[in-house]
Amino acid sequence: MDKASIGLFGVVLGAGLTVGLTVLKEWWFQREKNQKEVEFLSIHMVCLLEKFIDGCIDVISDDGYYQGQRESDGCLHPQVSLPIFEPQSLKVEWKALPSNLMYDILNFPNEIEIANRLISNEFEFSAFPPDYDEGFEERQYQYALLGLKAFELAQKLRNLAKLPKYESRGFDPIKIMNDEKDKTEKLRQRRAEEHAALMKKIETDKA
Repeated sequence: MDKASIGLFGVVLGAGLTVGLTVLKEWWFQREKNQKEVEFLSIHMVCLLEKFIDGCIDVISDDGYYQGQRESDGCLHPQVSLPIFEPQSLKVEWKALPSNLMYDILNFPNEIEIANRLISNEFEFSAFPPDYDEGFEERQYQYALLGLKAFELAQKLRNLAKLPKYESRGFDPIKIMNDEKDKTEKLRQRRAEEHAALMKKIETDKA
């Protein structure tokens, strides 16, 4: 190989290395930027979700009494407001999240809306004064389910962004929500069995 060819080869090699290093550098900075966006979004979203969970615990604990007393009409009424979760109020880079997780978070307000409709229907069509038992039962049950879903989403975000593990603050909200869920589901199962037994007895008596 003559000197001219060697020189040309050196120029081409040098240019190639320069382009390669530039591409590698850009890839590295983009990777770091994406990771920061994931961390920023996750931190904000975990805070929102855990605030929502606190609200769920308040709803589960709400038995309709105000300082141990009924309202002036002698009835029980909800004493705490339902918690709100509005992820789209945050100005974050949603595309930084995996698509499935992004969907689960942005769809969560729809799940809350469906739960609220179920609660309203129970209060309007099934529950009766003075205690509105069915309404409070549905309200507490739905917010136990929503709180557990919120915790699951928060855990996924913590894992994605490598955030510290959740630490309970003097009480275990997950146990409270699971206990409420299990209690209601066992109660409803018993009711269903009692109803089935009653219907069977009625059919037998008719025969």
